[in-house]
Amino acid sequence: MSEKNQENPEITKIKDFVKDGRIDDAVKIIALYLGDSTQEDYIERLEDIIEMLLSLHGGQTVLRFLIERFVIDIPSLLENLSKRDSVLRYSFLLLLKTMCEQECSIFLPYSEDLLSSEDPNVREAILQLIIFMAGGEKDIVDEMLIEKIVSTLTDEKDFVVEKAVQALKVIGRNNPSSVTKLITHYVKENPENEELKKVVDIVLKSIVTVEKIDELVEESEKREPTDKELIEKEEAKIIDKELELKKKEIEIKKKKLELEEKEKEIEEKIIQEKEKTLKLKEEIIEQESKEQSDIDIISDEIPKKVKKQLKKEESEILDQEILLKKKDLEIKKKKLELEFKEREIEELAIIEKEKTLKLKEELIEKESELSQVEIELHQKKIEEKERKILEDELERAKDKIEELEKEAEDGEG
Repeated sequence: MSEKNQENPEITKIKDFVKDGRIDDAVKIIALYLGDSTQEDYIERLEDIIEMLLSLHGGQTVLRFLIERFVIDIPSLLENLSKRDSVLRYSFLLLLKTMCEQECSIFLPYSEDLLSSEDPNVREAILQLIIFMAGGEKDIVDEMLIEKIVSTLTDEKDFVVEKAVQALKVIGRNNPSSVTKLITHYVKENPENEELKKVVDIVLKSIVTVEKIDELVEESEKREPTDKELIEKEEAKIIDKELELKKKEIEIKKKKLELEEKEKEIEEKIIQEKEKTLKLKEEIIEQESKEQSDIDIISDEIPKKVKKQLKKEESEILDQEILLKKKDLEIKKKKLELEFKEREIEELAIIEKEKTLKLKEELIEKESELSQVEIELHQKKIEEKERKILEDELERAKDKIEELEKEAEDGEG
């Protein structure tokens, strides 16, 4: 992990949550952290998160929760990985190795679909994860998945074929019969494919001896089972299932009996608690009755003067309560009067506002009338100026004509 990420407050908070065992909080903050990422830095952030989690006690559980709750989506993750450099892609897949070995059930459901991906990098990536899973705590026994891996032996990309060979070798160490059966069947379906025969030979040699290959091939070439044998086989399966069901029924009955016993124990405890409660109530009632009798005795012994004093104090308390009620009524009355005055003031304010608005409207009308008059005056001024200019021009033209006529007369003379 880079120094920059080590100093990141969100990463530090995630670490603290994981160390404190706050799994749900860690999952939530990781979801937010990944959600804030861009398309470019999503894989880098995810790589840092996985590396950090795998280095912490309890981090494996957080990682499993992230995948189970689809915060980390395996298909999308592998699709994104396909766009990276092969070295970076493989280094990231290595981070998932431990989890694949210990939690293969998280990755297996996606395997078949991802093996059908159009992107060869995705096919290679899931095959690598299958290699990790097959080398882990559980064997891969799903024949449909093994058959899908076998079909990638004829993939158009050599690097995918190479990964498929590696995967079948690892699976075949613990499950040689299924791998051998499915491989030989696939070779029979593609008898003219020489390249397939070569890679199949490599796989078979790695999981069984040469002698065993011959035996397995002979077994695969043996006759098909008869109808009687098939029926007997099915009957045996049905009997096995019936036995399993009986076992389950016995287990269920056993559990029911255990539950009934527990219910009885709980009922007994409830009865005991009720008895204890009743006893306590009886004791309390006895105590109260005793106290009451003591109070009655004491009240009988109180002198008359003290009784008079008590009555007087009681009457004073009543008088004070009446005074308080009167004051409350006066306060309420004053509040109502104030509210009434406030409403009157509001109404006056509304009337004044209406008057002001009316005045404004009148002013606006007058201003518009004045503006119209000003426009007309201005128009008249312009017309007057235009008329004067025209008269001046006519005067000049007249003078000019007279000068020209005079010059013409002088010229004739």
